[in-house]
Amino acid sequence: MNTQQHPSKPHILFIHGIFNTGRIFALMLRDAKKHGFIAHAPSLRRADGRATMRDLAEQVREVVEQNIPQDAELHVVGFSMGGVVAREYAQMLGGAGRIRSLTTIASPHKGSLWAYLHPMRGARDLRFQSECLRALQESEHVLGELPCLAVHTPLDTSILPYTSAIWHRALNKQFWLQFHPFMPFSPRIRTTVWKFIREHSTQTTKTATPVSERL
Repeated sequence: MNTQQHPSKPHILFIHGIFNTGRIFALMLRDAKKHGFIAHAPSLRRADGRATMRDLAEQVREVVEQNIPQDAELHVVGFSMGGVVAREYAQMLGGAGRIRSLTTIASPHKGSLWAYLHPMRGARDLRFQSECLRALQESEHVLGELPCLAVHTPLDTSILPYTSAIWHRALNKQFWLQFHPFMPFSPRIRTTVWKFIREHSTQTTKTATPVSERL
């Protein structure tokens, strides 16, 4: 896509979770077009527990540098592991200076028990008190006053305990949704995420079509 044809449009970058691809954001990509955003949902390489959070964040940085103009407004949304990758990019790779808002959906900010079932390096980053998660906790000040939203569900069976998805640095929103993979498809969650993003966007137009609660 030639982003230079739309210099006034804001960009949004979606970062998927472990064992996912960018297709997990199918409905949010459709929403992005309705809201007047240029959307990016790359499928990261080795996002199956092999690549570390730093490896994946470096892929994110490459996507940003190659596809999003330096002066463009950028919002980032990470689902599950993607939220941790988003923070790694923002806090450890200098991405905070480029981002207008950061949203995480069911992300294991404090780790998850499931990470102990996978022996690879990337999964080990998601274990409780891993070096990666400790570094993110200690470097939160890098985000400054960046608006952050964290969405979670008490019924999550992938983020254990579910309280790990609560990020005290962020505005936290709770939804009673039963299945972890369904969260990026939930009309209520999508509506909440877009409301938050639009509140912190300076470039979205008043004529953009709102996302219906009935979608």
